[in-house]
Amino acid sequence: MVTEYETFLRDLDMVLSGKESVLTLRDLTPGRYKYRGINVKAIVSKPPRPGEPLLWLRSVVGCKDPDPCSVRILEELPETLEGRPYSDYFSALDRAQG
Repeated sequence: MVTEYETFLRDLDMVLSGKESVLTLRDLTPGRYKYRGINVKAIVSKPPRPGEPLLWLRSVVGCKDPDPCSVRILEELPETLEGRPYSDYFSALDRAQG
């Protein structure tokens, strides 16, 4: 079974630059962990690379890119990222990026 994830992005070009990015992925694989969210450092490839999990990109308002990518997870990050409650989620991801 192919592993699939989705992520919501503000800056598509940054993620598709071929450089390491911090992302929150939502697991779309059927089963017990479907919709589980994980924070990761990863490299996204478009078009998808064989042997890597599929990644569907969505805008911040949920519009889905019709063409999938692939994702190579380099490191899983903690379940929570430091930030104030109800503050900007993307600022917290930027801080995790370093």
